[in-house]
Amino acid sequence: MTNPETWEFFVVRLEPHLSPEWTRYAREHAGQGWIRLILLVDAHNQLSNPRVAEKVAMTMADLAVGGSDEAAGWNELTEKARDERIDLVAYLVDAAPQMLSEELVPLFGRSIEPASVL
Repeated sequence: MTNPETWEFFVVRLEPHLSPEWTRYAREHAGQGWIRLILLVDAHNQLSNPRVAEKVAMTMADLAVGGSDEAAGWNELTEKARDERIDLVAYLVDAAPQMLSEELVPLFGRSIEPASVL
């Protein structure tokens, strides 16, 4: 498991994109490996879905007159927000092995993979 300074840097990077409750738990319980695992899986889940900025831009693009400059502008904002979110998810996934103990890393990987169809 990583040192407290590295964990804090990680939390600061994610903080603007996650709830205050998530951040509070991340700071108060950082020393507990299982809680870190839960926090990382929860953050991955939250960031794997469109956030408010992305949803607003998509809706405004749909409401704009088709083919207009306004629609194109909203579509650009949608793409930018989506790309930023995807980059943040990639950062989280890449950083997870450093944030967790060796025995918890496989559980993180298994937890973020979609369930297989039986």
